[in-house]
Amino acid sequence: MIKLTPAMKQYYDAKKQHSDALIFFRMGDFYESFGEDAKIIAKELEITLTTRGKDIEGEKMPLAGIPYHALDNYLPRLIKKGYKVAICEQLEDPKKAKGIIKRGVVRVVTPGTAIDTSMFTDPSNNYLMSISGGDGDYGVSFLDVSTGEFLTTQFADKSPYDRIASEAARMRPSECIISRTMFSDERLVERLKELNVLVQGFKDEAFDVDSSRKLLERHFNVSTLEGMGCAGLPYATSSAGAALDYALTTQMRELGHVSELSTYSDSEFMMLDSITLRNLEIVKNVRGEGNDTSILKVLDDTNTPMGGRLLQKWLLKPLINVDSIDHRLDALECLANDTMLRFDVRSHLSFVKDIERLIGRVVYGNSNARDLIALKRSLGSVPQIVESMGDDPGCEMLINIRDGLLGFEQLENIVKLIDDAIVDEPPVSVREGGMIRSGYNEKLDELKGMSTGGKTWIASFQQKERDRTGIKSLKVGYNRVFGYYIEITKSNIAQIPDDYIRKQTMRNAERFYTPELKEWEDVILSADEKITALENELFTEITSRIASHASDLQRIAVLIGQLDCTASLAEVAVNNNFVRPNITSDCKILIREGRHPVVEKTVRGGFVPNDTEMDCVDEQFLLITGPNMAGKSTYMRQVSLIVIMAQAGSFVPASHASIGIVDRVFTRVGAFDDLASGQSTFMVEMVELANILNNATPKSLVLLDEIGRGTSTYDGYSIAKAVVEYIHNKGRVGVRSLFATHYHQLTNISSSLKRVKNYHIAVKEDGDDLVFLRKIVPGATDKSYGIHVARLAGVPHKVTQRAKEVLQDIEDESVISKESDSKRGRKKKSAQYTQLMLFDPEGSSAPVAEPDPVVEELKELDVNSMTPIEALNKLSELQKKAGKGGK
Repeated sequence: MIKLTPAMKQYYDAKKQHSDALIFFRMGDFYESFGEDAKIIAKELEITLTTRGKDIEGEKMPLAGIPYHALDNYLPRLIKKGYKVAICEQLEDPKKAKGIIKRGVVRVVTPGTAIDTSMFTDPSNNYLMSISGGDGDYGVSFLDVSTGEFLTTQFADKSPYDRIASEAARMRPSECIISRTMFSDERLVERLKELNVLVQGFKDEAFDVDSSRKLLERHFNVSTLEGMGCAGLPYATSSAGAALDYALTTQMRELGHVSELSTYSDSEFMMLDSITLRNLEIVKNVRGEGNDTSILKVLDDTNTPMGGRLLQKWLLKPLINVDSIDHRLDALECLANDTMLRFDVRSHLSFVKDIERLIGRVVYGNSNARDLIALKRSLGSVPQIVESMGDDPGCEMLINIRDGLLGFEQLENIVKLIDDAIVDEPPVSVREGGMIRSGYNEKLDELKGMSTGGKTWIASFQQKERDRTGIKSLKVGYNRVFGYYIEITKSNIAQIPDDYIRKQTMRNAERFYTPELKEWEDVILSADEKITALENELFTEITSRIASHASDLQRIAVLIGQLDCTASLAEVAVNNNFVRPNITSDCKILIREGRHPVVEKTVRGGFVPNDTEMDCVDEQFLLITGPNMAGKSTYMRQVSLIVIMAQAGSFVPASHASIGIVDRVFTRVGAFDDLASGQSTFMVEMVELANILNNATPKSLVLLDEIGRGTSTYDGYSIAKAVVEYIHNKGRVGVRSLFATHYHQLTNISSSLKRVKNYHIAVKEDGDDLVFLRKIVPGATDKSYGIHVARLAGVPHKVTQRAKEVLQDIEDESVISKESDSKRGRKKKSAQYTQLMLFDPEGSSAPVAEPDPVVEELKELDVNSMTPIEALNKLSELQKKAGKGGK
């Protein structure tokens, strides 16, 4: 083992304290990494891997580094790949350091605790998730360090953790922490990883209820958590405490902008599980990482990041209280009906930046002068927004927003402070100086005068020396190592005056200084250093004054988000011919000329609207038949999307809509193998079906598409029929459901189950051609048109023609029968077509075999009363009968 240099000893100390993180170690103008960290960083960032010196074992030390000013470019790439990075900074000015420069880790950046602007590619929340619990009860918390939002809840759950997975799918955290003990629960970790969540183990003591309660009370400066709603929820408290502990541990500073904790419960919102969010493409595409086919993409015309984040929350957490929904719809209607109000409000909102994250960075201490300019311009738009809303915006929600914006008395003072102190176009880095406006601080102006005067003197000194020496190429320059110098090319060396003192020799030139130049260098550099130091001091003072109003500024951001979200929905409603839905507490769903909000934007020839009528008396279970590609799945999805949009507080794509409150939407559509966990398409289908059957309530809405198709026809049909019966009779009142199927025999079930109604998608046959009319009409159909669809898909004509012949033969026989071997003139047993159903299993049309007379006679014999000889004679007689005509 070799002796380490003092700097390398600092590096190893940092690595020991943060063994699970990559170390970025500040060395002058670079962040450097060593050993295995260097290998990982070089590979992931595609930078050069080299070596320097020896490691602790005496081997060559791998080295990779990046310029310190390029940190914002490289760091996000590592964080997005799931790495934790510890930033080890120089803790003192190298010029003033005695001996080795002090260094230490100042923060650990993780996917769920990122706060830098460069980390975010869109305005979505960046949540850290925390899970605590056991014995069937779990607490889940979400903390967004970048905005200060902090949420917690508690609920019952068990393996396979559907509730936890649903919350994770809805909130989409970047990172999740669980106790190291809980980390051994492979099923829980697996469910989270399936949702692309980075799962980290954190110290068990952080999840202790008492420790968490004390930490939360200390952070929020309260004596009890009752006001936050989680005093009686131990796991909600412990998960929140662990999340805050993790954030404080990684950020290594107080998080004053995390100023409140909100507790929510299932009873406030419609439940949308992870499967439903995927199948309905609420916020992202079912395939891929984009959102271009999502409902969020259609509805999001927001102008501010706060509005965009809020719209996503509304869609992921639709309301179930009629009054609360109408409160949103009233505001939307006011803006939709008043074009000038909507235009003016949205025009002013377009100048507002991400106030929540700007305040987060100001309080956190990593803001720059450009952040303050963005904050000034954003806050400067507030009075114009208020003015555009007038004295009476027309509805309660808009009045509350206007009054809330008017209520912040310090708004004008903050805008004036930034305007007086910060130049209009400041540099990116606060280290460069040049960000404080002239006239703000007298001492700073004096120093700037000295610096400017000195630089003016330098310019005149250069011209004077050119005239004195006759060397026209003479120039006065500066660098950080040698300071100011006079540079003369070697061809002019003979002309230098005697008072020039050599400073540096170059390949083609020599550099000199004079005593006079040295005196002015001291003046200029001293002034520049003092300017930079004083500007940093003033900037810190300014941000501290702004940070003292963080809570009020966060409330302004929330109000602007509400206004922007509502105005966006109003704009989308007007542009897309949406209507206000009528929200009721009963069981009825009535939609006239409903449309799919996403599909209607892409379909050629115009979207065909359809009606929907559902209740809990006559039309609770809609059994939908029709060919593939006719639009069954689109129709079912559009019904559920209209319900979700309505309860989120949006207008809907229809000519009329009346929506009876839905507490949960369940979907089982599409086919997805889960090969990673060894589950087939059919197994996945059954797992999802079990979740629906076990958890649906009379207030739920269920979408089932092609249940049972992943197994044999008879098994599938049996399961499908049993499911229909179960849902229809569940709790004696049933569940509102839409059920698409190709099992046409199921349509007979409507005669025995009174709330089942048959519908089908109309098609038009034109010879061999098939025209999809896309219209849903009452009644059942007994055709699937599978061969027509195969032809449309490009299946070779020879195959589809043969399929028609086989189908005709099967329909002529009506049953699966034996095939004749004509060449040999004998019969052979046919294969069983388990994927075809040619007759109704409930009323089979297959011929019933005649009773065998030998068997019948044998059944009637009283063998106990017969003598042995009588029995032998009877057996001989029966044998002869069997030989003649028996079987």
